[in-house]
Amino acid sequence: MRALIAHNHYGDRATGGEETVFNNETNLLRDKGIEVETFERSNIELANFPLRKKISAACSFRFQDVREDATRIIRRFRPDILHVHNYKFVFSTAVFEAARDLGVGIVLSIHNYRLLCPGGQLRRGAVPCEECLHRNPVRSLWRKGCASSFFFRALQYSFYRNTRDFVKECVDAFVLPTRFAKEKFLTAGFPEEKLFVKPYFLFDPKTELQSVESFRFFPRQAVFVGRLSEEKGIRLLIDAWRDIDYPLVVVGDGPDRERVSAFASSNVRFLGNRPSKETLQIIGASDFLVFPSVCYEGLGMTLLEAFAMGVPVVASNLGSRREIVGDGETKAGLLFESGDRDSLKQAVLELTTRLEQRRKYGEAARKRYELFYSPERNYQQLIQIYQSIIDRKKCSRL
Repeated sequence: MRALIAHNHYGDRATGGEETVFNNETNLLRDKGIEVETFERSNIELANFPLRKKISAACSFRFQDVREDATRIIRRFRPDILHVHNYKFVFSTAVFEAARDLGVGIVLSIHNYRLLCPGGQLRRGAVPCEECLHRNPVRSLWRKGCASSFFFRALQYSFYRNTRDFVKECVDAFVLPTRFAKEKFLTAGFPEEKLFVKPYFLFDPKTELQSVESFRFFPRQAVFVGRLSEEKGIRLLIDAWRDIDYPLVVVGDGPDRERVSAFASSNVRFLGNRPSKETLQIIGASDFLVFPSVCYEGLGMTLLEAFAMGVPVVASNLGSRREIVGDGETKAGLLFESGDRDSLKQAVLELTTRLEQRRKYGEAARKRYELFYSPERNYQQLIQIYQSIIDRKKCSRL
């Protein structure tokens, strides 16, 4: 089997959530003996476009050079599958058009809700919004919370209008990280036979990391990892923590850094951005992870990192978090009412005082990683999706 894995980087190819999944799946397939080639472009290229081309791109998002490059690679490599992780903006529909014209099966990993709403997050400002699932998405043009300025709202809507229907029709399999995401796509009218649920995965960090004790900044500590912005729930978290007598380590940076650090209590320590390996060690040295996001999110790689390290979580009950954290014997932590300061405080206090229960949640977290988010489990699911598309293509040619 041959797979062409394509990814349109948002910026300078720095590692983020989508890049992590792209790299992990590419490396996993190669480790398993699958012939893999990658096709990558970056939105940084847009900055070098002449003004006329920028205007044209914003109106139609048709990049002939991308289509020609993709066609050359496909003709040379002859893949069975084209697997795309992100197509905004440079790839647009061009990469799909090349694969369709040459009869290659097309798989698209869904990392956001771009095919359901122009803003891509099913949120307005810092709160969930599903208006585009039920009403004309053109309304996003005058909904200020959908983007920071009219220019960006117009750009997002133009991209949505010029790509959505083609991608929906052309792609053979949409790979969604949660059942929650699948339900939203079904609500939007996507055919169920094209929707496959396969979560992300992590290579086991415990095989590489040594002792994490040097990353314990306090004798006991909780940890938050993520962008310091309103939709991630950082304001709610820091506000609630003023009444919690337990050290909190905050890893990450963002537009709310100055604001939240100004009124944070003395038992909160801000570390800024840290390398991914160091972040994992900080999580592993912590007693539990807090995930207070007030938006739907996708899967939340931070939750998987905590699971892999055997660390329980306190998470908001929004979106897919209930299915991720689990229940019964594999319940990996506690959920609180999203946006509710007192509910968050109560859940945190429960984990800080019930030590035996916290230990059991930690063991369940590791169990959930092994059952659902390990490389082996992910590989089996991914190959099944690929094979189903290859078989479907063969049948259609008969």
